Amino acid sequence: MQKDVDAARVVVVGLGGIGGGIAHRMSERGRHVIGVDLDSDRANEWQQRTGCPAVSSFDSIEWDDVRCVFIAVRTAPQVDVVLADHGVRKAMDGGASAFVVTTMTPSDARRLAEAHRGRRVFELPVSGGEIKAREGELTGLMTGPHPTAFEKTLLQDIFSTLFQFDDYGQPSLLKLVNNTLAARNLLNAAAAVATAHEHGVDAFLASNVIRSSSGSSVAGDALITLSDNQIDLLRKDARLLGDELSSSPLDLASMNDIVSIVRATQGLLTTAHTGRTRS
Repeated sequence: MQKDVDAARVVVVGLGGIGGGIAHRMSERGRHVIGVDLDSDRANEWQQRTGCPAVSSFDSIEWDDVRCVFIAVRTAPQVDVVLADHGVRKAMDGGASAFVVTTMTPSDARRLAEAHRGRRVFELPVSGGEIKAREGELTGLMTGPHPTAFEKTLLQDIFSTLFQFDDYGQPSLLKLVNNTLAARNLLNAAAAVATAHEHGVDAFLASNVIRSSSGSSVAGDALITLSDNQIDLLRKDARLLGDELSSSPLDLASMNDIVSIVRATQGLLTTAHTGRTRS
């Protein structure tokens, strides 16, 4: 069933950093967006911030005019729950598309595609974080059906860079590899600063030197500002990659301790920076 573009609704499931940012961006671009989050406080906060409707139940949505569903929940089993909902299935069987931005294992992505063969399901893990989601500057890794004109306009609203892949599972694999590399770079940067500190070099000075020279990396350069949640998301993706692969040239074992190691080094940097400011 073809739906009128002007009446089309876009539903975003999961109003955390990425989902909330994507939904906010599309609302600013004039889309009719409905946010969904089981956390009613988060849904209410997002609604107050954007002026768009947000609900905590799929039953509250009129699915006849829904043309696209963005799924930004945390895990693959949660994606399954969303796609199993009667309203979501009704919309998709009427031609609506589902863009799954949740990071999954390649196996889960392939399983999902097979389970919904014939529906417009896109595998679309993203990179860039909450701020870039809010500003429409995400990087996306996508595979799925050939996008319609309407779907292309949605993607243009959200992504500054979009990489296309041939097969389901490939975007998820590369997302996990990329985030595991970022975690490795972050861990190495923390270890480098800690090593310099142990040998008498000011930690803040060491960090600035590394950021300004050959040891620089995007993740390592953000060492002092990363939250526990951001670090844990990198660790989660490293674990997913480890679960998927029997072997990997990336060292995954030390990822278990990444939060404690990085937090300890952040403490050194904060102390050093505070001391410099006071002096």
